[in-house]
Formats: sequence, structure tokens, C-alpha cells
Amino acid sequence: MKEIQEILKHVDTLAPEKDAVLATVVDVRGSSYRLPGAKMLILENGDSYGTVSGGCLEADVMQHAGQVLESGEPQIFTYDTTTNDDSVFSYNMGCRGVIRILLEAIRSNPYVDFMRACFEREKGVAATSLDPGNEQAIGDRIFFVGDGIGQNEFADEEIRSKVVEILRSGRSSIERYDFGEVFFEYIAPPVSIKIFGAGADAVPLAKLANELGWHTTIIDHRTALANHERFDEPDEIIISRPEDVSVKVRFEKESFAVVMTHNYDHDRKIVGQLLKSDFPYVGLLGPKVRTENLIRELREEGLEITKDDLEKLYAPVGLDTGAHLPETIALSIIAEIQTVLAGRKGGFLKDRSGSIYDR
Repeated sequence: MKEIQEILKHVDTLAPEKDAVLATVVDVRGSSYRLPGAKMLILENGDSYGTVSGGCLEADVMQHAGQVLESGEPQIFTYDTTTNDDSVFSYNMGCRGVIRILLEAIRSNPYVDFMRACFEREKGVAATSLDPGNEQAIGDRIFFVGDGIGQNEFADEEIRSKVVEILRSGRSSIERYDFGEVFFEYIAPPVSIKIFGAGADAVPLAKLANELGWHTTIIDHRTALANHERFDEPDEIIISRPEDVSVKVRFEKESFAVVMTHNYDHDRKIVGQLLKSDFPYVGLLGPKVRTENLIRELREEGLEITKDDLEKLYAPVGLDTGAHLPETIALSIIAEIQTVLAGRKGGFLKDRSGSIYDR
């Protein structure tokens, strides 16, 4: 999401007489550094933001961008690195696969408004035509955002059914129909992380999450700690007593919570509320025996804690990286959240069989 964030920021600063080209990876077969949906914005002066590969295709894509700016027509360019052609190897690509990239002018393009709507509000899917046909051209789109998913009057049942599937899986895909190929692109709002506690170790966690483009919220009752002098990058700071967090904090079902107040009683009150919320992930700092005592006391206080509740509790929080400094602990927590987001188990990629991108 940081990529889209940067692209939208630079599109908003374009002068009225200027245009830019957006490059989007729409299809990958075989190996590739980036997946479908990866983007790169190319300005008329040659400046660019984002990447569509590991750096091997960008220069060529920027050359093609000039053609699109001149013609104003979207184009698709294919890079096939599965052959032994010298012209292919001149790209210095380490991957072996076929990559297709859509280039289109961005000025007055409704796709920009769609990306902004998804980034600011709700997840959505853009169905993009990749074939010129009798009724559509390359780059023509139908948009689905939020509650209007199944209501788009311009889409047939096949398209709407696929959109529902994409929303459920959270993964973009390409499909072929009688009328041509369609790229279904899934875009969601930034990951939301809510950090309960404003201690010294919360500072690098918030900084790292913000660097990834995640929506970061700091919650603490101490104004001396929870302030913009110590946290200069979070999207939101909420001053709240532990017993009031369910009232003052939005408990979105797709947010990730990390509890690190370093106060046992405060942690118990906060975790008790979070376990009964829609949060899919509740990370708790501290050793296992501390967590076991905390859960036992919550049950003794009358809170019903089910197996499903405990499934979303990650304690001790973070991956087993041997971290012991605030910065490395923050890295292990962020890595664990990314693992949960991707539906993975963690571990060394060298021990993995098959594609590193498969769930």
C-alpha cells in the first residue's frame, strides 16, 4: 500500500498541463520479482515512483511510457525471459518468466479515484480489459467498491461472481472469457495496527509500521508519553484508560492489535476487551507464564474465553528471531503480522518448496 500511497501523492501534485504514465503489472507466468498489481508512476520529466520489477525492466518501461504519453492510448508490453534470446538477457533479469505490463496515461483517469477510494475507505476490485474488442478497449475498466460489489449494472454475472471470489481471497488474478482477457485487481486500505502502550519500545514499532504505509494508532493514558513529540509519524494518538479502550478505540475486524503497556493490570484489562472483539490478531508482549496467569485471572473474573479467542492471541508477540533490542523486537512483531496477513507460517525461504508467493 505504500506504493499506491506514494503514487497518489505525486499524482495530486501534477501541474494542470502535465500528465504521467502509470505502469501496472497485470500478468505474471513463471518467476518474477513483483506480483500482479505492482505499480510504477512515470512523470514527463523522467522521475519515477514505485517498481514493476527488481530494477531490470524499469528503464525499458520508461522508454515505452514516452510512446503512451504521445499517443494517449493505453498499451500492454510483454517481457518474456523464458527464452535464450540475447535481447531478453540484456535486461539482466534473474527471474525466468513472462511479465505483461499495462501502461496508461493517468490524467483524468477514473482509476485514480478508484485507488483513492480503496486506500481511504474500503477494499475493492477493478476489472480491466486487456484485449481490444468490439465493445471494449485495452484499459477499459469496471469498478467495484464496498457495498456495491454485486450491484454494478455494467458487469455480467461471470464478472460479478469473480469479483466476489477475489474479495474473499484478497488476491488479484487474470481470467480469459469469450470476449477477451480481464485483469481483476484487488486493492484494500492500508493495514491498520493499534499499539496499546507508548513506552520506549512502541516508538520503533510505530516508526517501522508507518514506513510500510500502515495506518498506525497509539493508545495510552499518559499524555507525557503519547504525544507527537515522541511519536512524530503515527496517523492517530488516542488518550484512554485501559478499561475504556472498547469505547474510545475503533475495533475494526481487519485491524491488528499489539499490547505492550508493561503494566500487568493494564494488559489484563485491555486483552480482555480485545479477545472479545473482531480483531483477527492480538499480540501481547511478555513471557508465556505471564500470559497464562493473565488468561486465568480473566476467566476467574467471569470472562468466557473460547478456543477461537485464544487462536488469535499471539503471546509472546513476534517471530522467534532472537530479538532483544526495541528495534529488533519491533522487526519481529512486524514480521509476524506480515506472516499472518499472508496466511503463512514463517520460516526460512530456502526450506520452502514451490513458489515463494503461494499461500
